[in-house]
Amino acid sequence: MDEAEWMQELQLQMKERTDPWVVLEGRHAVEGAMGGWWDIVGVLAGEHCEWEPPDWSGLVVIRRDRKTVEATAGYAFHRGVIGLARQPDEVADVHGLMSELDADATVVVCPRLSDPSNVGAIIRNAAALGAAAVILGSEGASPFERKAVRASSGALFRVPVRVADSGQVLRCLKAGGFRLIGTSGHKNATALTQLDGVEGRVALVIGSEAEGLGSFWEKACDCLTRIPMESGMDSMNAAAASAVCLWELQRLREAALDEE
Repeated sequence: MDEAEWMQELQLQMKERTDPWVVLEGRHAVEGAMGGWWDIVGVLAGEHCEWEPPDWSGLVVIRRDRKTVEATAGYAFHRGVIGLARQPDEVADVHGLMSELDADATVVVCPRLSDPSNVGAIIRNAAALGAAAVILGSEGASPFERKAVRASSGALFRVPVRVADSGQVLRCLKAGGFRLIGTSGHKNATALTQLDGVEGRVALVIGSEAEGLGSFWEKACDCLTRIPMESGMDSMNAAAASAVCLWELQRLREAALDEE
């Protein structure tokens, strides 16, 4: 794409994002995409912005006055740099990802989250707490929405993220030998601290903000787990729940290894 084409596309994507495009707001997002070898079609910066991409990236930064940058961004832009990239080609290849993961991998599965900020925060938690990948249902919010990209704080470019319909995701997990542990608020669900069988491949399945897992995924899971809470509270924000569960799964895995 030439300069006029990608800048026009950037303006369109700032108003309403469509696949395969991803808006990169701020130099950290641009640097993360570069480090992940994403296809960046262009970078726009204010004329007084001192940031320069590394020579190896091959990127040329287009510099314009602040009014032009803000007109393109559609708001008072203070991050200095904004870019436009294409999603990686493998984003829908859940089956291929399964063959690459370790025998003791933990993945996070979110079939239908509706809040892109939660999606981004969960990707960030996954990267911080040792998950090997995040798999999202195409029925939910996209991890490539601007809010999700921002909330991931660069983790989107560090941990493998895949998006597919729920049926395909489930088939790939079962074929890959994953034990599915679903989060639940049911009183008869196993307390998170009492889980066993966390060795090998594990998929932590997190339901939607409003409806939880739903009957399809509850039946598909090998077990349901709940986070013990104080009386009067029966749920947590999806992103917060993912952090608690991932931390505890990691602790349980380490405890099991110590016993051996």
